[in-house]
Amino acid sequence: MKIAIVSNQIFIDGRVTNPVLTRMKNSMMRDERVEEVMSLPVSYSFKGLRSIRSAAKLCDVVHIHFGGLYALAVWFFLIGVKRPKLITFHGTDIHAKAIKTEKKLLSKLKIKLNQYASFLSILAFDKVGFVAKEMEQYVPKCLGGTLKRKSFLQLLGVDYHSFRMMRKEEAKDILKLDGNKYGLFSTISNTNIKRQDIAEAIIKELGDGFKLLVMCGVKPEEVPVYINASDFLLLTSDEEGSPNIIRECLALNKPVFSVNVGDAALQLEGLANSRIIDRNPTVAAKEIVNILNKTYIDNSREKLKFRLDFDYLNKSVIDIYEKLLK
Repeated sequence: MKIAIVSNQIFIDGRVTNPVLTRMKNSMMRDERVEEVMSLPVSYSFKGLRSIRSAAKLCDVVHIHFGGLYALAVWFFLIGVKRPKLITFHGTDIHAKAIKTEKKLLSKLKIKLNQYASFLSILAFDKVGFVAKEMEQYVPKCLGGTLKRKSFLQLLGVDYHSFRMMRKEEAKDILKLDGNKYGLFSTISNTNIKRQDIAEAIIKELGDGFKLLVMCGVKPEEVPVYINASDFLLLTSDEEGSPNIIRECLALNKPVFSVNVGDAALQLEGLANSRIIDRNPTVAAKEIVNILNKTYIDNSREKLKFRLDFDYLNKSVIDIYEKLLK
């Protein structure tokens, strides 16, 4: 089958957006049932939307990632294209909690409009995916019946083919880092919702020998290098859906220290070397030190491969495509 992945966060023209979709595509191409996966970036123009319509006609399934006004616009331009149309929500497109830290009125209005557009998309699309089950609680109750018929869980994962382990010293040399221990902090656009201030305060509490390694706007192929160079992940966001950076770090056997946000607790359940930490930097630093002083035993890359590796996770999504085509 031929699949079209449509998103406003696809890598285009050398601009770094969301590398997870690229890794998802690469993994899908390794499934024997898939002939081709087309990545269709959204340009906000009549010509761009028409090009998406033309490309969609060449595919068997159209799958949009991330909701909002743009997704409804794409759906509208696909009227008459008789292909199964799916949408997967990733977080703030449904819960809209980014509005809490946004100060500009126009930006707040945009966040709210995108949320309502996502709710309308539940009615419009054939199947509706969520990257975390917890996200469904933000959908209005009046859509409960529709949601029950259409919803599915689309867990995000890691491309084990590109996320390979390397020696920490080698990775640090590539990034020109010194001999300190590094806590990795990942952000896409320095948004306030990620709460870098909390991460910096935790590192300060950890004392000499610890530094924060901020990963922002790096090329997709550089992400594994940053993770391999770090000693642990710090996730301190106010809101998340299902943070993929946790999976990426676990796939490279790195301890993860996260506040209780999104499905972080579920992802870290049963692990000895990772922990849900307090938002208070002093308390969090003590929790982190206690774990770091223990021997690493998790080997999460192998033990959790069945729920981390995209090659496993994509099979259930492709199963859904097959059912819709039948």
